Amino acid sequence: WMVSRVPMDGVATAASRPNGRDVFLQNCAKCHVNGVAQAPRVSNHAEWEPRLQNGRQGLLNSVLRGKGGMPPKGGNASITDEQAIAATDYIVSRVIELDHEAQAAQ
Repeated sequence: WMVSRVPMDGVATAASRPNGRDVFLQNCAKCHVNGVAQAPRVSNHAEWEPRLQNGRQGLLNSVLRGKGGMPPKGGNASITDEQAIAATDYIVSRVIELDHEAQAAQ
């Protein structure tokens, strides 16, 4: 991903990632909506900025292996790597989309 708030590396728009959305809602939202345990909130681009600077692979490594207070795959070992990747792409696309919406509203 580019820090310039434009998705790259083949990240699809959130609307085209229903599987990622479902995985997000079932496994990630509980922390990434309200910032539980200092998880970056989907609605706050600034909280994601340092993570986005690590690029897609860096973020995927954190999701698949765990980082800080987040266990691998958000603590659900039953989801596949592909599902975790789809959820990550969905989250990043939502972060970018919500940031664009916020900028447009200003």
